[in-house]
Amino acid sequence: MTDLFCFESYDWQAQTGELTLNYSCNGYVFSEKIIFPNAPFVLNDEKKSALEQVLFLLHIASGISYYKAFNNPNIKINSGVLSKEQASFFNDFYYYGLAQYAAQNNLKLKFNFPFGKKEVKAFDLNLSEDAFVPVGGGKDSCVSISRLKKAGKSATLFSVNSARPIGDCKAVSKLPQITILRKISPVLLENNHLFLNGHVPISGIIAFITAVSCILYDKRYVVMSCEGSADEANFDDVNHQWSKSSVFEKMYGNLMGAIIPEYRYFSLLRPLSEMQIASQFAEYCSDYFSVFTSCNHAFHIDESKRLNRWCGNCDKCRFVFLILAPFMDKNKLIEILGGNPLNDINQEQGYLQLLGIGQNKPFECVGTYDECRLALLMLAEKKEWQDDVLIRKLLPFVQNYSKSALEKKVWEKGNDTLIPEEFKNV
Repeated sequence: MTDLFCFESYDWQAQTGELTLNYSCNGYVFSEKIIFPNAPFVLNDEKKSALEQVLFLLHIASGISYYKAFNNPNIKINSGVLSKEQASFFNDFYYYGLAQYAAQNNLKLKFNFPFGKKEVKAFDLNLSEDAFVPVGGGKDSCVSISRLKKAGKSATLFSVNSARPIGDCKAVSKLPQITILRKISPVLLENNHLFLNGHVPISGIIAFITAVSCILYDKRYVVMSCEGSADEANFDDVNHQWSKSSVFEKMYGNLMGAIIPEYRYFSLLRPLSEMQIASQFAEYCSDYFSVFTSCNHAFHIDESKRLNRWCGNCDKCRFVFLILAPFMDKNKLIEILGGNPLNDINQEQGYLQLLGIGQNKPFECVGTYDECRLALLMLAEKKEWQDDVLIRKLLPFVQNYSKSALEKKVWEKGNDTLIPEEFKNV
């Protein structure tokens, strides 16, 4: 018999800023906490009504972390009613957001979120022109911060939970900042070995938390740092970066725009490739060289297992090193990462995967095959890199690619239609 996953209830306490999200399935009860600092929150009636609508959607979005623990259960919603359009959004959010998880667990998922007759009302909240800028501790958000500061845009740095690289990047920026605390249900963590596991669209969950935050803290904009390369799938419908893609951004914008038309969620870096971002990071973000980190081992959910900065031997470390190498001083880059993966024969298979040689792109936030191939060709032309063992070993795999054709694809400016007019000069 198929299990029944229930979105039970949510509870918002304006006096303490604590949101509790409750779920249940197969005898397990999960309670997640999200804590918004600077309570108590005093809102007018319009903001209270809009907040209630957005909290309900956040309840549905965050449930994906618990839904995945079970084998494709049916869905019941006790906390409210979705409109037909909202249900359609969550059918896609769960399907594409869990596509990697489904592939790795050999599951075939199909979602039919229940909906009812519900009129979605739009609220005019008269939000301020200020912006939240989510910070992940990596190079991309550092580029967005530097460009926004140069353009004189008002910005507050935003994160859900924190780790040392995030805190250090915030400190270097000298901009106002806020940290929302998200506490996953301990029942999930304690019984993790009993449950199915896999990737969830964490950026998508955070998107809903930003909408709540914009109402509470009076911000109109959420400026993401997702690149055009995030649109490339790993294979078929599976894209590790789906909730960072332009497709998600547009779907989510339509969903939230029906409730808060003035709220704008967009990626400042969407027109750029990872390589273009890397070149801007190398040129404009030297203040962040010693503090930024993209290695996931620095963000482990178990804080006792977190590394200080870089492990130097994972897909993220390999990719970031490769994409920055054409634009940075070699010794400085090696100092940042603590080693040179391109001179380590044991990392050959990892680089072949990044180049798309005989296998799919790794399930990580990495750039396209074309960007990696172009980076390798560029390094092969630089005297200081030519003798590194993997430059010599991997070059034959990419020599047949036209460098000029790759450059045209990688350096061509992408679509920026979702960027508000007032931010296009940034």
